[in-house]
Amino acid sequence: MNTFLSSGQLALQEQYLKFVAEQIAPLAMALDTEQVSSKEAMTLLAKGGYLGLTVPREYGGQGLGALELVLFAEALASASAGLALALASHYSVIELINKFGSDTQKSRYLSQMASGDLIGAQAFGEEMAGSDYKAVQTTASGDSSGWILSGEKTWVVNGQMAGLVAVLAKSGSDLAIFLVDGTPSSNIVVGPNKAKFGLRSAATCDLTFKDCKVSAENKLASASTAEVEGQVDAVLNLSKTVVAAAAVGIAEEALKFSAEHARTREQFGQPISKFQGIQWKLADHSVESQAARLLTYRAAWSHGEEPGDFRKFAAMAKLFATKVARVHSGEAVQIFGMLGASPDSPVERLFRDGKLTEVFEGTSELQKVVLKEELGV
Repeated sequence: MNTFLSSGQLALQEQYLKFVAEQIAPLAMALDTEQVSSKEAMTLLAKGGYLGLTVPREYGGQGLGALELVLFAEALASASAGLALALASHYSVIELINKFGSDTQKSRYLSQMASGDLIGAQAFGEEMAGSDYKAVQTTASGDSSGWILSGEKTWVVNGQMAGLVAVLAKSGSDLAIFLVDGTPSSNIVVGPNKAKFGLRSAATCDLTFKDCKVSAENKLASASTAEVEGQVDAVLNLSKTVVAAAAVGIAEEALKFSAEHARTREQFGQPISKFQGIQWKLADHSVESQAARLLTYRAAWSHGEEPGDFRKFAAMAKLFATKVARVHSGEAVQIFGMLGASPDSPVERLFRDGKLTEVFEGTSELQKVVLKEELGV
């Protein structure tokens, strides 16, 4: 019995897996080596209708929930986990507008984001202000007639292709979020793609705002810094759940390759699957991958059904699923032996990607801070 997915969701899951197998998996190696750009891959997602899953139907989206988004991210990560991270950044901007945007902002941007005409990028982090939002140095000066943004954001996923950037800035002593059109004329300096050892199919860069003009209506409504922090928290709760789903996809793919290799690799006259040391690795991997999947589905389900618990379960899913991806992709390399160290081996990429899921969209340590707060301690 499947206690989480309806027949409709199971059908969507099959559709997602088929799309990824046919359209994304053949490009996995080229994406990892940057012979194919993430922008090209995002164009494929747009053509398939996968950039507007949670956009309401009245704005041209599919009107689905976080659970369907998680199912797609999991399927996508089985071929290219970096694209799932790119998806998290895009959908975090959609979440921001869905939850906190004005009617004007929704009508202006959501349909274009659903079609892929606009790719979203979340630009909250800075060199000296990661999860410490109050340390943000990017400034916004202005009033009801318009705003001027100045500052630098770092490690912005989708920054090079973004048509809409959600920017966290300091306005006087308060924080505010602005929706900035990512056009060449908007005084945004786009840095080069930043090299990283994993999740390479997610393009990341620095964005520098040099007296960037933003219309007054592109500031998200907020009454206080505390309210803005709540908006940031809500956005990150969704994006970290998407990253948890990517970690599940990595873990499941690593398990598939590990079991297949164990059945076919022979040592001392028999397949290595006959050795108890290998059997126990695979058993632990199987159990913990399923636990991570169920916890991630639980988090996504709570987004719509029990929103008061979403923060807690999002942190749990991010903490646990990413650890499972890191540990068991490492065990997959162990099962492959030196073959697992080769870039021609699928588990080498999974190992690199698995580790970085523990860092992007909030470190594992930060999730523990969230969980202790949820416990009231």
